[in-house]
Amino acid sequence: MRPGRFSYFVLYLVRRTINSLRGQSQAGRVGYPVRVRRIAASGLSYLELVTWLLRRIRLADGGAGVWEAADLQWWWRTPRQTDHIGQAFWLDDRGPVAALLLTQWGRRWDLDPILSPELGDGERDRVWEEGLAWLDSFSRERVEVLAREDDPALTDRLIGAGFAPTGEGGAEAWMDAGDRPPMPALPDGYRLVDRTQTLARPHHMIGRSGPEVEARLRQTSMYDPQLDLAVEAPDGEIAGYGMFWRDPVTRVGMVEPMRTEDRHQRRGLARAVLAAGLERLAARGARRLKISYESPVARDLYLSSGFRTASTSRTYARDRS
Repeated sequence: MRPGRFSYFVLYLVRRTINSLRGQSQAGRVGYPVRVRRIAASGLSYLELVTWLLRRIRLADGGAGVWEAADLQWWWRTPRQTDHIGQAFWLDDRGPVAALLLTQWGRRWDLDPILSPELGDGERDRVWEEGLAWLDSFSRERVEVLAREDDPALTDRLIGAGFAPTGEGGAEAWMDAGDRPPMPALPDGYRLVDRTQTLARPHHMIGRSGPEVEARLRQTSMYDPQLDLAVEAPDGEIAGYGMFWRDPVTRVGMVEPMRTEDRHQRRGLARAVLAAGLERLAARGARRLKISYESPVARDLYLSSGFRTASTSRTYARDRS
């Protein structure tokens, strides 16, 4: 598959569905909403469809939702049991307009409802009803959902479906690219590198994401090895790293992940990697920059670098006990 282009299978599937939906619309009353139709997709076809959907949402509403297309591409870095299930998508006459997605995180599965603000209330009800029936077809003891606290319609649906808040959550923060911070100097002996400069050795995320991490990242359309940054310590080991994602369609730049190894902390490495990555995103045309955080340490780093919290999210869980 060539990066940045949809596979022939996905294009065929989407076009066939769109043509059918257009036929239904033309046969109905003038002004009657076009119906949505559910399809299933897995593997790279799923990744292409959810990228399309999240871009559509971001272009329609600059602040909607929790996730960017880059988030889902980052999740692709490691093989998961959920790679092979038929994820639930709904299409209208313009393409994907909603999805309910399952993602395996170790022993836990997460459900992510992704609905375009263009979707009408009636179709939202239908998507949720069909999606819950699809979810119930999987015998999972525990499923978690991350929902924005300013989305009462979703939280009401979750509570009505038996989900309850866990006390955990996170936040999303934004920055205009023009407000990015200057890059501080690294400590003596430390060196900033990107993946194009370290190809002779294994990828620095293998320890946490497995041996396939680089191969799977390169399957995604937005991975850029020049935005895959790391800091080398004086002894040559990797002291910290950060990955940055530029979406050429929405012109949003995203940071995910950021990490400083324990014995190299409190030396300003994370701040330097963050500033360097934001600079590269801006140079490549990103207009808005986004991060998500959960811990107080991450919050302090991002907010002191100029990001401003725009929304907070809470985790809901349902147990089959």
